[in-house]
Amino acid sequence: MNHIKANRRNQGILGEAGDLEDFLFGSSRQSLAIVGASLRKLDGPQCFYCGQGLQEADVDHFIPFVLYPRDLAHNFVLAHPYCNRSKSDSLAAKVHLQRWLDRLMVKSSQLGEIGMAAGVAVDGATMHRVAAWGYANAHAAQARAWVKAANYEVVGSDYLAQLTC
Repeated sequence: MNHIKANRRNQGILGEAGDLEDFLFGSSRQSLAIVGASLRKLDGPQCFYCGQGLQEADVDHFIPFVLYPRDLAHNFVLAHPYCNRSKSDSLAAKVHLQRWLDRLMVKSSQLGEIGMAAGVAVDGATMHRVAAWGYANAHAAQARAWVKAANYEVVGSDYLAQLTC
């Protein structure tokens, strides 16, 4: 980071930004804090995956960021830091997928409002298509989906059926 700040060609872009990391990532972190607080109000104070109460919470990308590297409000869920790290870059299991799809149908407009308030893109239909694409590829590759820590199941055709309903 110091190398980037020291390069005088970057000074016109960076200006007097004292903290490059804050310059590059500050608004995103702030947006996620707004999203997290709003999701607590919308979904309640429990982990999306395990259902236990939350003291600390991470804003998790339901469809992993590695598969779709764009922040969309409809893709965010609250999770225990442990559940979030355990799931990591995995697609979630069928039980989680069904709950997420139900949530998209029932709470789409509220998720849109959360995204707008936080300055995050809003598009439930795109998120549904991305999920269908991701799970179809996982099914074709006979990949596994995350159920809970150290527990995975094969992505079967029943996953795809959930996404077409």
